[in-house]
Amino acid sequence: MRHWFSVDVGGTEIKYAVLNEKGEFLHHGKCDTPSGGEADILIPEAAARIVQELTVNFGKAQGVGISTAGVVDPDSGEIIFAGGTIPGYKGTNWKREIEGKLGLAVMVANDVNAAAVGEWWRGAARGVDSFFCMTLGTGIGGALFHEGKLVLGSHYRAGEIGHSLYDRATGTTYEQRASMSALLKLARRRLPGFSGDGHALFGAAKAGDTAAAAIIDGWTEEIARGIAGVIVLADPKLIVIGGGVSEQGDYLLEKISRHVASYLPPAFSQTELAAAQLGNKAALYGAVYPYYIEETEL
Repeated sequence: MRHWFSVDVGGTEIKYAVLNEKGEFLHHGKCDTPSGGEADILIPEAAARIVQELTVNFGKAQGVGISTAGVVDPDSGEIIFAGGTIPGYKGTNWKREIEGKLGLAVMVANDVNAAAVGEWWRGAARGVDSFFCMTLGTGIGGALFHEGKLVLGSHYRAGEIGHSLYDRATGTTYEQRASMSALLKLARRRLPGFSGDGHALFGAAKAGDTAAAAIIDGWTEEIARGIAGVIVLADPKLIVIGGGVSEQGDYLLEKISRHVASYLPPAFSQTELAAAQLGNKAALYGAVYPYYIEETEL
């Protein structure tokens, strides 16, 4: 039986999976992302161990898909720009580290690009040929899908919305104000004794905690500012909101939609919002999808 390995490298966790010929998950796991100043060494070593372990348990794969944070040159497999989520990550070359050392074919993609492809293949954007995918997590990533293809840009930076809306007064970018990390930092600063995660914060708001609800409302307005800009520039049919917070579904989307409308002229936008359907598996699907086009034509 032919199969493929998929590895998704994030700022907090490395997720991995084994997919069969039908694109079904045979195995799924995760581990902590190594931290420290030698990310270009530690992270590929951790991924190589994962691939070696999967090979022992499932046999040699037909290929490996790597989904990763950072700006990726998909031809060389190198991280050509990395923000603050993984310090020291720039220069990591995934094809050299996995393909060169383990003898397995490797394809490398930016994590949000991979998530967008995953949602298009198996999730919320199935059948939609023009959409924008935004993931809210440790940082904020974006990917533009137009006429059935990813738009990578001249320097592979298209869709990198997290670095936009820079505010000189505070020295912050969009992701430093609107990511899940930013939301939790704000909650811990404003809510005495709060030390929970996003589930706890949203749970408190839904249970009637007005202070928690106000923090979420302000945060969703900040998210809406970026989405309004995407609508003006790209006019996608759909914007898919990904990351763990997408589990909040309509509660989250209704708040964002209301604020988006306040940043655009009346009746201007025709773009719909949707929560991602594949959760943390989206990028794992998307990272290996090219193999299915080339080898199985699913």
